Amino acid sequence: MAEARRPRAASEEKRRRILDATEEIMLKEGYAAVSSRSVATAVGIQAPLVHYYFSTLDDLFVAVLERRAGRNVERMAAALLSTAPLRAWWQLASDRRGTALFVELLAAANHRPALKAEVGAIAREIRRMQLEVLESVLEEYGIDAEVFPPALVAAAMQGVAFSAVQDSVAGYDTAADEALAAMDRLIDRLEAGRSN
Repeated sequence: MAEARRPRAASEEKRRRILDATEEIMLKEGYAAVSSRSVATAVGIQAPLVHYYFSTLDDLFVAVLERRAGRNVERMAAALLSTAPLRAWWQLASDRRGTALFVELLAAANHRPALKAEVGAIAREIRRMQLEVLESVLEEYGIDAEVFPPALVAAAMQGVAFSAVQDSVAGYDTAADEALAAMDRLIDRLEAGRSN
């Protein structure tokens, strides 16, 4: 039986540079600015070489998502198991760069079914982890799960972070920084009052 060939280090390095360049273009100019030509220019290679590593732009977007999502799923799992799960979760959810990239990936997913399917699968996995932890810790925070069920708490945490960070990064005058600061205070209060 023949052994599977391992990618050469130079190939892996080029692939990483293409993914890095794609992320930077998305963050600076938006997902619509990503093309084989714009990525190739940023990396300093010929445009057809982008398609050597990623057959289609859908493949490229999915690779960007998978690279970031794998790390984020691991980071979320660690955050939820930490001694201050709400604080650790909030820090992840309100990360400006990560949220800005996720906004662009979501926008691209609206027009790219393969990406949309991947985003959905990752979102379901992260939400499953969040709900599982919330079901066991809400009482420690003095939160009545009958009144404020885990699904609401999870949606509120992610929703506030997503909306406020997106508006702040975009420079919209929506009092986003005020909302982020208020959520920080709420989480500080919840963590301080936690009985574990």
